[in-house]
Amino acid sequence: MTVIDPPRRAILASVGMLGVSGCLESITGSVSKEQFPSDRDDDWRMYGCDSGRTRFVPDATLPRDEPEVIWEHGVGASGWYPPIVADGTVYCQHPNGLFVIDRDTGEGPNVSTHGGFGRGIGPMALGSTTIYRDGVLVVPYGETVVGYAAGPDSWPRSVDGLGHARARWWADGESVSTEAFQSGFGEPQWLGSPLVVDDAIITLHPVSTTVAASDPNDGQRRWRFDFETAAPVDDGHVDIGGHVVDSTTETVVIVGGYRESNSVLRSPLLAGVDLEEGTLVWSSDRPERQGPTASSDAILAHDGDVYIAELTDEYDELEVLALDAATGDRRWRRTFEHSTHVGLTVDETTVYHVGTSPASGSDPLTIVALDRDEGRVQWEVTLDDPPGSKWSPHTPPPTAADDLLLVPGQSGLHALERTSGDRLWTFTEMVGTSGGSDTERDGLTPAVVSGDRIVFGTTLMLYGLE
Repeated sequence: MTVIDPPRRAILASVGMLGVSGCLESITGSVSKEQFPSDRDDDWRMYGCDSGRTRFVPDATLPRDEPEVIWEHGVGASGWYPPIVADGTVYCQHPNGLFVIDRDTGEGPNVSTHGGFGRGIGPMALGSTTIYRDGVLVVPYGETVVGYAAGPDSWPRSVDGLGHARARWWADGESVSTEAFQSGFGEPQWLGSPLVVDDAIITLHPVSTTVAASDPNDGQRRWRFDFETAAPVDDGHVDIGGHVVDSTTETVVIVGGYRESNSVLRSPLLAGVDLEEGTLVWSSDRPERQGPTASSDAILAHDGDVYIAELTDEYDELEVLALDAATGDRRWRRTFEHSTHVGLTVDETTVYHVGTSPASGSDPLTIVALDRDEGRVQWEVTLDDPPGSKWSPHTPPPTAADDLLLVPGQSGLHALERTSGDRLWTFTEMVGTSGGSDTERDGLTPAVVSGDRIVFGTTLMLYGLE
C-alpha cells in the first residue's frame, strides 16, 4: 500500500495506461485549472443531488399531468443503485452492469460487469478534474473509495474484477495508491456516499470512523477528521452513519452515535467540521436519547440549516429536528405519529418528511410539510400506497423539483403539489409475475431530476420520463 502523495510520475503513467479520453493539458507545463466536465445547473452528481443531499431542483420543468416515457431500459434482475447525471450523461449501476447513457435519448452502452465492480457498493458520485478531460467516477466500497475514468465514450463492453484498468486511484481516507488495496472493503454507508464540493471530494470511511477531503484528480488527502474526537467519552465505542455539507456556512455535518465502554445503550452524536480545514467546529451529544439516530436519508443541510429525522422513545413516533449548521444549536423540534422513516427533502420555505402511518397492515405513505422557520405543520397527506422498495434497507426518498414533490411508492411514482399536498398524477407501469398476472412496478430509486427529465428506476426497468 502506498501512503499519501504518490509520485507524480505514477499519476502521469496511469494516464497513458488508461488510454481513455481523459488527458493532461500539458505533461511538462502548468496544468490547466479548468474543470472537466464543467458544472451544469441540471447536474445530479451525487446521492441526494447536491452536497446537502436535499434532492431539491428548483429550476426543473416538469409536467403537471402524467409524464410520457421518452426512453426505457430493461434488465433481468432488479436492484438499481441511485442514478446520477453529469453533463447530460446518466450513470446507473444495476446487478449485472452499468448504464452510461444520454439523458435525453437514452442511447449509450449497458456495460456488463464481471466481478466486484459495482457490487456491494454505496451510491456513486462524479467529480470534475483538471488534469483529465472526463472527470472521475467515485465509487465507495465501504472503507475504500475508488476513482475511475468516467468518460461516457470510453467505456468498453464489459468491465472485469474491480475495474482495475479504469481505476486512477484507491483511497481509504488515510492512504492513497495507484494500485488496489488488499483490504479495506466492507459494508458502505449510503448516507456516507461521496460528496462533490467545488474541487474536492468528501468521503466517509466507516471502519476508521473518519471523514476525509481529497483531490478528485489523484485522490490525495487534503484533510482527515476522526469522528471519535467529537465523542464526550474517551473509552467508549463510536459509530459513524453519514455526512452532509451545508454550503452556506461551509460546514460538514457528521451524524453517528456512541456508547460508553460499560454500557450497551447508544446515544446520538453530531459534529460540525470546517469544510476548508477539516477541524472540529462543534459537537452535540444527547445522552438522554437511546437508540438509532438516522437511517439512510434522515439528514440534509440547506441554506444554513440542518434537518434530522429521529425515532423517539414513544412507539410509532418520529421527530424532525432543525439545527443551526454553524453552531449545532437546536432551532426547533416537531414530533408526529409515523411508524417508520422514509426520507426528507426541502425547498425555500418548507421541509418535507415522508414516513409511513401506523395504520394496521398497509403501512401507507404519509407526507408532512413543515414550515422551515418554526416547524409548524402546513399540511399532511396519506397516500393509499406503501413505500417503494419496502423490504430494502434503502427505501427511496422524495424529491422536490419545479413545484412538485415526487414520492416513490409500490405503485410507481406519485407527484404532489408542494404548496397543498394535492396529488397531481401517479406514474404506473405494469410487469408480469411468475404466476401469470400483472402487478405494478415498484419505485426502487429516488426520482432523479435533470432539466425536463425524470430518471426513475423501477422493477426491472429504468425510465426516462418527460
